Amino acid sequence: MGQTGKKWRRILGAALAFSLISGCGAAASGAEDWNPAFRNALGLTREQRLEDFDYLVSTLKDSYLCLGIHDRENPDYPAEDIFRDYREMIEETDSDEAFYSAVYSTLYLLGTYGHLWLIEPEAYQDYLSAYCDSQTDGQADTQAEERTHWKEVLESPGTKEGYEKLKKMLEAQEDESDGENAGTETAGEEAANIHTLQLPASGIAYVKIDSFPAEYEEDQKQLFSFFDSLEGYTDLIIDVTENSGGSELYWQNLLVSPFIEESISCTNYALLADSENNRPYIENVFSEEELHPIGELPALPKLNREGLEAADYYVESVLHVSPGNYRAPFEGRIWLLVGPQVYSASESFAVFCKETGFAKLVGEQTGGDGIGSLDPVFLQLPNSGILVQYTMMYGLNPDGSSSEEAGTTPDILSDGSEDPLVTALREIEKASH
Repeated sequence: MGQTGKKWRRILGAALAFSLISGCGAAASGAEDWNPAFRNALGLTREQRLEDFDYLVSTLKDSYLCLGIHDRENPDYPAEDIFRDYREMIEETDSDEAFYSAVYSTLYLLGTYGHLWLIEPEAYQDYLSAYCDSQTDGQADTQAEERTHWKEVLESPGTKEGYEKLKKMLEAQEDESDGENAGTETAGEEAANIHTLQLPASGIAYVKIDSFPAEYEEDQKQLFSFFDSLEGYTDLIIDVTENSGGSELYWQNLLVSPFIEESISCTNYALLADSENNRPYIENVFSEEELHPIGELPALPKLNREGLEAADYYVESVLHVSPGNYRAPFEGRIWLLVGPQVYSASESFAVFCKETGFAKLVGEQTGGDGIGSLDPVFLQLPNSGILVQYTMMYGLNPDGSSSEEAGTTPDILSDGSEDPLVTALREIEKASH
Protein backbone atom coordinates (compact mmCIF):
# COMPACT_ATOMS: atom_id res chain seq x y z
CA MET A 1 0.00 0.00 0.00
CA GLY A 2 1.40 3.40 -1.02
CA GLN A 3 1.37 6.74 0.78
CA THR A 4 -2.14 7.62 -0.41
CA GLY A 5 -3.35 4.25 0.84
CA LYS A 6 -1.82 4.90 4.27
CA LYS A 7 -3.47 8.31 4.38
CA TRP A 8 -6.83 6.84 3.57
CA ARG A 9 -6.56 4.28 6.29
CA ARG A 10 -6.64 7.24 8.69
CA ILE A 11 -9.53 8.90 6.84
CA LEU A 12 -11.32 5.56 6.77
CA GLY A 13 -10.96 5.29 10.52
CA ALA A 14 -12.75 8.62 10.95
CA ALA A 15 -15.57 7.54 8.67
CA LEU A 16 -16.03 4.19 10.36
CA ALA A 17 -16.07 5.92 13.74
CA PHE A 18 -19.25 7.72 12.65
CA SER A 19 -21.13 4.45 12.48
CA LEU A 20 -19.75 3.28 15.80
CA ILE A 21 -20.62 6.51 17.57
CA SER A 22 -24.13 6.84 16.16
CA GLY A 23 -25.06 3.18 16.11
CA CYS A 24 -27.33 3.75 13.14
CA GLY A 25 -26.22 6.86 11.28
CA ALA A 26 -22.81 7.25 9.68
CA ALA A 27 -22.89 11.05 9.67
CA ALA A 28 -23.49 11.62 13.35
CA SER A 29 -20.36 13.66 13.96
CA GLY A 30 -21.28 16.22 11.31
CA ALA A 31 -19.38 18.36 8.84
CA GLU A 32 -17.01 19.83 11.44
CA ASP A 33 -14.96 16.62 11.32
CA TRP A 34 -13.94 17.26 7.72
CA ASN A 35 -11.30 19.71 6.54
CA PRO A 36 -12.98 22.64 4.74
CA ALA A 37 -9.96 22.90 2.44
CA PHE A 38 -11.09 19.70 0.73
CA ARG A 39 -14.82 20.41 0.66
CA ASN A 40 -14.83 20.93 -3.13
CA ALA A 41 -11.56 19.16 -3.99
CA LEU A 42 -13.32 16.94 -6.54
CA GLY A 43 -15.58 19.70 -7.86
CA LEU A 44 -18.79 17.94 -6.86
CA THR A 45 -22.08 19.32 -5.65
CA ARG A 46 -24.09 17.60 -2.92
CA GLU A 47 -26.47 16.31 -5.60
CA GLN A 48 -23.60 14.87 -7.65
CA ARG A 49 -22.14 13.10 -4.64
CA LEU A 50 -25.48 11.50 -3.84
CA GLU A 51 -25.99 10.58 -7.49
CA ASP A 52 -22.58 8.85 -7.54
CA PHE A 53 -23.32 6.96 -4.34
CA ASP A 54 -26.78 5.90 -5.50
CA TYR A 55 -25.25 4.74 -8.77
CA LEU A 56 -22.67 2.71 -6.84
CA VAL A 57 -25.40 1.01 -4.80
CA SER A 58 -27.74 0.28 -7.72
CA THR A 59 -24.92 -1.06 -9.89
CA LEU A 60 -23.59 -3.33 -7.15
CA LYS A 61 -27.08 -4.72 -6.66
CA ASP A 62 -27.62 -5.60 -10.32
CA SER A 63 -24.05 -6.43 -11.37
CA TYR A 64 -22.01 -7.78 -8.43
CA LEU A 65 -23.13 -11.20 -7.22
CA CYS A 66 -21.31 -11.38 -3.87
CA LEU A 67 -23.60 -9.22 -1.71
CA GLY A 68 -25.35 -12.38 -0.50
CA ILE A 69 -22.02 -13.75 0.74
CA HIS A 70 -21.39 -10.57 2.73
CA ASP A 71 -24.82 -10.70 4.34
CA ARG A 72 -24.52 -14.38 5.28
CA GLU A 73 -21.13 -13.80 6.89
CA ASN A 74 -22.02 -10.43 8.46
CA PRO A 75 -25.68 -10.69 9.53
CA ASP A 76 -25.32 -7.91 12.12
CA TYR A 77 -24.43 -5.31 9.48
CA PRO A 78 -25.99 -6.28 6.14
CA ALA A 79 -25.29 -4.40 2.92
CA GLU A 80 -28.55 -2.45 3.03
CA ASP A 81 -27.63 -0.96 6.43
CA ILE A 82 -24.16 -0.01 5.18
CA PHE A 83 -25.65 1.69 2.13
CA ARG A 84 -28.14 3.61 4.29
CA ASP A 85 -25.56 4.77 6.83
CA TYR A 86 -23.03 6.08 4.36
CA ARG A 87 -25.63 7.76 2.16
CA GLU A 88 -26.68 9.68 5.26
CA MET A 89 -23.06 10.63 5.85
CA ILE A 90 -22.76 12.09 2.33
CA GLU A 91 -26.08 13.88 2.66
CA GLU A 92 -25.24 15.56 5.97
CA THR A 93 -21.55 16.46 5.56
CA ASP A 94 -21.53 18.30 2.18
CA SER A 95 -17.85 17.51 1.60
CA ASP A 96 -15.90 15.83 -1.21
CA GLU A 97 -13.51 14.46 1.38
CA ALA A 98 -16.40 12.91 3.30
CA PHE A 99 -17.92 11.60 0.07
CA TYR A 100 -14.74 9.79 -0.91
CA SER A 101 -14.34 8.40 2.59
CA ALA A 102 -17.97 7.22 2.59
CA VAL A 103 -17.42 5.31 -0.65
CA TYR A 104 -14.15 3.90 0.66
CA SER A 105 -15.74 2.89 3.95
CA THR A 106 -18.75 1.31 2.25
CA LEU A 107 -16.50 -0.93 0.17
CA TYR A 108 -14.29 -1.71 3.15
CA LEU A 109 -17.29 -2.85 5.19
CA LEU A 110 -18.73 -4.87 2.32
CA GLY A 111 -15.47 -6.81 2.29
CA THR A 112 -13.21 -7.76 -0.58
CA TYR A 113 -15.41 -10.63 -1.75
CA GLY A 114 -14.89 -11.02 -5.47
CA HIS A 115 -12.01 -8.49 -5.56
CA LEU A 116 -14.36 -5.63 -4.63
CA TRP A 117 -12.33 -2.49 -3.96
CA LEU A 118 -11.96 1.18 -4.77
CA ILE A 119 -9.20 1.93 -7.25
CA GLU A 120 -6.86 4.54 -5.80
CA PRO A 121 -4.60 6.75 -7.97
CA GLU A 122 -1.56 4.47 -7.73
CA ALA A 123 -3.62 1.43 -8.72
CA TYR A 124 -5.20 3.44 -11.54
CA GLN A 125 -1.73 4.12 -12.98
CA ASP A 126 -0.89 0.43 -12.66
CA TYR A 127 -4.03 -0.48 -14.59
CA LEU A 128 -3.18 2.05 -17.29
CA SER A 129 0.24 0.47 -17.67
CA ALA A 130 -1.18 -3.07 -17.73
CA TYR A 131 -3.94 -2.46 -20.26
CA CYS A 132 -2.84 0.53 -22.29
CA ASP A 133 0.93 -0.08 -22.46
CA SER A 134 0.51 -3.80 -23.05
CA GLN A 135 4.07 -4.78 -23.92
CA THR A 136 5.91 -7.48 -21.98
CA ASP A 137 9.58 -8.07 -22.78
CA GLY A 138 9.10 -6.61 -26.25
CA GLN A 139 6.06 -8.75 -26.99
CA ALA A 140 2.46 -7.54 -27.05
CA ASP A 141 0.34 -8.74 -24.16
CA THR A 142 -2.42 -10.41 -26.18
CA GLN A 143 -4.86 -10.70 -23.28
CA ALA A 144 -4.52 -7.01 -22.43
CA GLU A 145 -4.93 -6.06 -26.08
CA GLU A 146 -8.21 -7.97 -26.24
CA ARG A 147 -9.67 -6.16 -23.21
CA THR A 148 -10.87 -3.20 -25.27
CA HIS A 149 -13.65 -2.08 -22.94
CA TRP A 150 -11.30 -2.11 -19.95
CA LYS A 151 -9.04 0.27 -21.90
CA GLU A 152 -11.94 2.48 -22.98
CA VAL A 153 -12.97 3.05 -19.37
CA LEU A 154 -9.41 3.65 -18.16
CA GLU A 155 -8.64 6.13 -20.94
CA SER A 156 -11.95 7.99 -20.95
CA PRO A 157 -11.68 11.76 -20.31
CA GLY A 158 -13.98 11.50 -17.30
CA THR A 159 -11.74 8.89 -15.66
CA LYS A 160 -8.53 10.79 -16.33
CA GLU A 161 -9.93 14.08 -15.08
CA GLY A 162 -11.40 12.44 -11.99
CA TYR A 163 -8.13 10.79 -11.05
CA GLU A 164 -6.16 13.99 -11.58
CA LYS A 165 -8.41 15.71 -9.03
CA LEU A 166 -8.38 12.75 -6.66
CA LYS A 167 -4.59 12.50 -6.80
CA LYS A 168 -4.24 16.20 -5.96
CA MET A 169 -6.64 15.87 -3.04
CA LEU A 170 -4.83 12.86 -1.57
CA GLU A 171 -1.41 14.43 -2.08
CA ALA A 172 -2.61 17.58 -0.35
CA GLN A 173 -3.89 15.44 2.52
CA GLU A 174 -0.52 13.74 2.70
CA ASP A 175 1.39 17.03 2.63
CA GLU A 176 -0.76 18.29 5.47
CA SER A 177 0.08 15.26 7.59
CA ASP A 178 3.82 15.19 6.82
CA GLY A 179 5.82 14.62 9.95
CA GLU A 180 3.08 12.72 11.76
CA ASN A 181 4.88 9.43 11.22
CA ALA A 182 8.39 10.69 10.59
CA GLY A 183 11.01 8.07 11.22
CA THR A 184 8.54 5.24 11.53
CA GLU A 185 9.38 3.64 8.19
CA THR A 186 12.70 2.16 7.19
CA ALA A 187 13.79 0.92 3.82
CA GLY A 188 14.80 -2.69 3.56
CA GLU A 189 15.68 -5.29 1.03
CA GLU A 190 12.84 -6.76 -0.93
CA ALA A 191 11.92 -10.16 0.47
CA ALA A 192 12.63 -13.18 -1.68
CA ASN A 193 9.59 -14.62 -3.45
CA ILE A 194 10.95 -18.15 -3.85
CA HIS A 195 12.43 -20.38 -1.14
CA THR A 196 13.79 -23.85 -1.93
CA LEU A 197 15.03 -26.84 0.02
CA GLN A 198 16.31 -30.25 -1.13
CA LEU A 199 16.60 -33.45 0.90
CA PRO A 200 18.55 -35.79 -1.41
CA ALA A 201 18.63 -38.66 1.09
CA SER A 202 14.82 -38.83 1.20
CA GLY A 203 14.21 -37.79 -2.40
CA ILE A 204 12.06 -34.81 -1.33
CA ALA A 205 12.31 -31.30 -2.77
CA TYR A 206 10.44 -28.26 -1.43
CA VAL A 207 9.67 -24.86 -2.96
CA LYS A 208 7.68 -22.05 -1.34
CA ILE A 209 6.29 -19.29 -3.59
CA ASP A 210 4.77 -16.25 -1.89
CA SER A 211 3.15 -14.57 -4.92
CA PHE A 212 2.56 -15.01 -8.66
CA PRO A 213 3.83 -11.74 -10.18
CA ALA A 214 2.88 -10.84 -13.75
CA GLU A 215 6.54 -10.24 -14.61
CA TYR A 216 8.31 -13.45 -13.75
CA GLU A 217 11.45 -13.71 -15.85
CA GLU A 218 13.78 -13.91 -12.83
CA ASP A 219 11.47 -16.35 -11.04
CA GLN A 220 11.44 -18.53 -14.14
CA LYS A 221 15.23 -18.72 -14.18
CA GLN A 222 15.35 -19.63 -10.50
CA LEU A 223 12.57 -22.22 -10.71
CA PHE A 224 13.81 -23.91 -13.87
CA SER A 225 17.32 -24.11 -12.42
CA PHE A 226 15.84 -25.72 -9.31
CA PHE A 227 13.78 -28.16 -11.38
CA ASP A 228 16.88 -29.14 -13.36
CA SER A 229 18.36 -30.52 -10.15
CA LEU A 230 15.40 -32.80 -9.37
CA GLU A 231 16.20 -35.80 -11.55
CA GLY A 232 15.68 -38.94 -9.50
CA TYR A 233 13.67 -37.20 -6.77
CA THR A 234 10.43 -38.91 -5.80
CA ASP A 235 8.43 -36.01 -4.36
CA LEU A 236 8.10 -32.28 -4.97
CA ILE A 237 6.26 -30.11 -2.43
CA ILE A 238 4.99 -26.74 -3.69
CA ASP A 239 3.98 -24.42 -0.83
CA VAL A 240 1.54 -21.56 -1.61
CA THR A 241 0.10 -21.22 1.89
CA GLU A 242 1.07 -17.52 2.03
CA ASN A 243 0.31 -16.78 -1.62
CA SER A 244 -2.76 -14.58 -2.22
CA GLY A 245 -2.54 -14.57 -6.00
CA GLY A 246 -1.27 -12.54 -8.93
CA SER A 247 -1.07 -13.86 -12.48
CA GLU A 248 -2.52 -17.21 -13.56
CA LEU A 249 0.09 -17.33 -16.34
CA TYR A 250 2.75 -17.68 -13.64
CA TRP A 251 1.56 -21.04 -12.35
CA GLN A 252 0.48 -22.27 -15.77
CA ASN A 253 3.85 -21.56 -17.40
CA LEU A 254 6.22 -22.14 -14.48
CA LEU A 255 4.58 -24.75 -12.25
CA VAL A 256 2.49 -26.95 -14.54
CA SER A 257 3.77 -26.72 -18.10
CA PRO A 258 7.30 -28.01 -17.25
CA PHE A 259 5.88 -31.26 -15.80
CA ILE A 260 3.33 -32.36 -18.42
CA GLU A 261 3.68 -34.15 -21.74
CA GLU A 262 0.21 -33.34 -23.04
CA SER A 263 -2.41 -30.64 -22.46
CA ILE A 264 -4.65 -30.92 -19.40
CA SER A 265 -7.65 -28.83 -18.38
CA CYS A 266 -10.57 -28.57 -15.98
CA THR A 267 -13.96 -26.92 -16.41
CA ASN A 268 -16.27 -25.29 -13.87
CA TYR A 269 -19.34 -23.09 -14.05
CA ALA A 270 -19.46 -19.36 -13.37
CA LEU A 271 -22.52 -17.11 -13.15
CA LEU A 272 -22.95 -13.68 -14.78
CA ALA A 273 -25.39 -10.80 -14.34
CA ASP A 274 -26.32 -9.24 -17.67
CA SER A 275 -26.53 -5.70 -16.29
CA GLU A 276 -25.96 -2.37 -18.00
CA ASN A 277 -22.50 -2.15 -16.44
CA ASN A 278 -21.52 -5.75 -17.18
CA ARG A 279 -22.88 -6.02 -20.73
CA PRO A 280 -19.93 -4.26 -22.51
CA TYR A 281 -17.47 -6.51 -20.67
CA ILE A 282 -19.50 -9.62 -21.47
CA GLU A 283 -19.63 -8.68 -25.15
CA ASN A 284 -15.89 -8.02 -25.08
CA VAL A 285 -14.92 -11.54 -23.99
CA PHE A 286 -17.84 -13.94 -24.61
CA SER A 287 -19.70 -15.02 -27.72
CA GLU A 288 -23.48 -15.45 -27.52
CA GLU A 289 -22.95 -19.22 -27.84
CA GLU A 290 -20.94 -19.23 -24.63
CA LEU A 291 -23.76 -17.62 -22.62
CA HIS A 292 -26.21 -20.19 -21.29
CA PRO A 293 -29.52 -19.11 -19.65
CA ILE A 294 -29.41 -19.49 -15.88
CA GLY A 295 -32.52 -21.66 -16.03
CA GLU A 296 -30.50 -24.34 -17.84
CA LEU A 297 -27.86 -24.56 -15.09
CA PRO A 298 -27.54 -28.23 -14.05
CA ALA A 299 -28.77 -29.17 -10.58
CA LEU A 300 -25.93 -28.57 -8.13
CA PRO A 301 -26.51 -29.78 -4.55
CA LYS A 302 -24.75 -26.94 -2.72
CA LEU A 303 -25.74 -23.98 -4.86
CA ASN A 304 -27.10 -21.25 -2.57
CA ARG A 305 -29.28 -19.03 -4.76
CA GLU A 306 -29.74 -16.41 -2.04
CA GLY A 307 -28.30 -13.14 -3.35
CA LEU A 308 -28.00 -14.48 -6.91
CA GLU A 309 -31.32 -13.12 -8.19
CA ALA A 310 -29.47 -10.84 -10.62
CA ALA A 311 -27.69 -13.75 -12.35
CA ASP A 312 -28.83 -14.21 -15.96
CA TYR A 313 -26.28 -16.56 -17.48
CA TYR A 314 -23.78 -19.24 -16.70
CA VAL A 315 -20.63 -19.92 -18.66
CA GLU A 316 -18.10 -22.71 -18.64
CA SER A 317 -14.88 -21.52 -17.05
CA VAL A 318 -11.97 -23.51 -18.46
CA LEU A 319 -8.44 -23.70 -17.03
CA HIS A 320 -6.20 -25.15 -19.75
CA VAL A 321 -2.44 -25.73 -19.73
CA SER A 322 -0.24 -27.08 -22.53
CA PRO A 323 3.35 -28.35 -22.40
CA GLY A 324 5.98 -25.67 -22.95
CA ASN A 325 9.43 -25.64 -24.48
CA TYR A 326 11.05 -26.52 -21.17
CA ARG A 327 10.61 -30.02 -19.72
CA ALA A 328 11.71 -30.65 -16.13
CA PRO A 329 13.49 -33.96 -15.43
CA PHE A 330 11.30 -34.63 -12.39
CA GLU A 331 8.79 -37.50 -12.74
CA GLY A 332 7.63 -38.06 -9.18
CA ARG A 333 4.64 -37.07 -7.06
CA ILE A 334 3.65 -33.40 -6.63
CA TRP A 335 2.06 -32.06 -3.44
CA LEU A 336 0.51 -28.60 -3.08
CA LEU A 337 0.34 -27.01 0.39
CA VAL A 338 -2.63 -24.66 0.79
CA GLY A 339 -4.46 -22.63 3.44
CA PRO A 340 -6.77 -19.67 4.08
CA GLN A 341 -4.47 -17.12 2.41
CA VAL A 342 -4.71 -18.91 -0.94
CA TYR A 343 -6.88 -16.65 -3.10
CA SER A 344 -7.48 -15.55 -6.69
CA ALA A 345 -4.68 -16.85 -8.97
CA SER A 346 -3.23 -19.14 -6.30
CA GLU A 347 -6.77 -20.43 -5.71
CA SER A 348 -7.16 -21.17 -9.43
CA PHE A 349 -3.94 -23.19 -9.19
CA ALA A 350 -5.40 -25.15 -6.26
CA VAL A 351 -8.64 -25.73 -8.19
CA PHE A 352 -6.69 -26.91 -11.24
CA CYS A 353 -4.51 -29.29 -9.21
CA LYS A 354 -7.44 -30.86 -7.39
CA GLU A 355 -9.71 -31.21 -10.44
CA THR A 356 -7.03 -32.61 -12.77
CA GLY A 357 -5.07 -34.60 -10.22
CA PHE A 358 -1.91 -32.74 -11.21
CA ALA A 359 -0.98 -32.42 -7.52
CA LYS A 360 -2.36 -33.65 -4.21
CA LEU A 361 -3.69 -30.79 -2.04
CA VAL A 362 -2.61 -30.79 1.60
CA GLY A 363 -3.49 -28.25 4.28
CA GLU A 364 -6.49 -26.16 5.27
CA GLN A 365 -9.51 -24.78 3.42
CA THR A 366 -8.46 -22.15 0.88
CA GLY A 367 -9.58 -18.52 0.59
CA GLY A 368 -11.39 -18.88 -2.74
CA ASP A 369 -12.33 -16.85 -5.84
CA GLY A 370 -10.27 -18.88 -8.26
CA ILE A 371 -12.98 -19.94 -10.73
CA GLY A 372 -13.76 -17.58 -13.58
CA SER A 373 -10.40 -16.49 -14.94
CA LEU A 374 -11.44 -13.00 -15.99
CA ASP A 375 -9.93 -9.72 -14.82
CA PRO A 376 -12.02 -7.62 -12.42
CA VAL A 377 -14.29 -5.18 -14.25
CA PHE A 378 -14.83 -1.51 -13.50
CA LEU A 379 -17.79 0.40 -12.10
CA GLN A 380 -17.31 4.09 -12.90
CA LEU A 381 -19.02 6.71 -10.74
CA PRO A 382 -20.61 9.11 -13.26
CA ASN A 383 -19.70 12.50 -11.75
CA SER A 384 -16.41 11.92 -9.91
CA GLY A 385 -15.00 9.48 -12.49
CA ILE A 386 -13.75 7.26 -9.66
CA LEU A 387 -13.52 3.53 -10.43
CA VAL A 388 -14.57 0.56 -8.33
CA GLN A 389 -13.47 -2.94 -9.31
CA TYR A 390 -15.23 -6.28 -8.80
CA THR A 391 -15.19 -9.78 -10.22
CA MET A 392 -18.02 -10.13 -12.71
CA MET A 393 -17.87 -13.95 -12.76
CA TYR A 394 -19.29 -15.77 -9.74
CA GLY A 395 -17.40 -19.08 -9.77
CA LEU A 396 -18.98 -22.33 -8.65
CA ASN A 397 -17.22 -25.39 -7.27
CA PRO A 398 -18.26 -28.76 -8.77
CA ASP A 399 -20.91 -29.20 -6.05
CA GLY A 400 -22.36 -25.74 -6.71
CA SER A 401 -20.89 -24.03 -3.65
CA SER A 402 -19.40 -20.59 -4.20
CA SER A 403 -15.69 -20.56 -4.93
CA GLU A 404 -15.45 -17.19 -3.16
CA GLU A 405 -17.43 -18.34 -0.13
CA ALA A 406 -16.35 -21.96 0.32
CA GLY A 407 -12.89 -22.05 -1.23
CA THR A 408 -11.38 -25.45 -2.00
CA THR A 409 -11.20 -28.39 0.38
CA PRO A 410 -7.77 -30.10 0.33
CA ASP A 411 -7.49 -33.78 -0.54
CA ILE A 412 -5.74 -34.21 2.82
CA LEU A 413 -6.77 -31.86 5.63
CA SER A 414 -4.19 -30.80 8.18
CA ASP A 415 -5.02 -30.77 11.83
CA GLY A 416 -5.36 -27.15 12.94
CA SER A 417 -2.39 -27.55 15.24
CA GLU A 418 -0.16 -29.07 12.56
CA ASP A 419 1.71 -27.30 9.78
CA PRO A 420 0.66 -28.53 6.31
CA LEU A 421 4.29 -29.37 5.58
CA VAL A 422 4.36 -31.83 8.48
CA THR A 423 1.14 -33.41 7.19
CA ALA A 424 2.60 -33.68 3.68
CA LEU A 425 5.82 -35.29 4.91
CA ARG A 426 3.83 -37.89 6.83
CA GLU A 427 1.71 -38.62 3.74
CA ILE A 428 4.84 -38.95 1.63
CA GLU A 429 6.23 -41.47 4.08
CA LYS A 430 2.98 -43.45 3.86
CA ALA A 431 3.01 -43.32 0.07
CA SER A 432 6.60 -44.53 -0.05
CA HIS A 433 5.84 -47.78 1.77
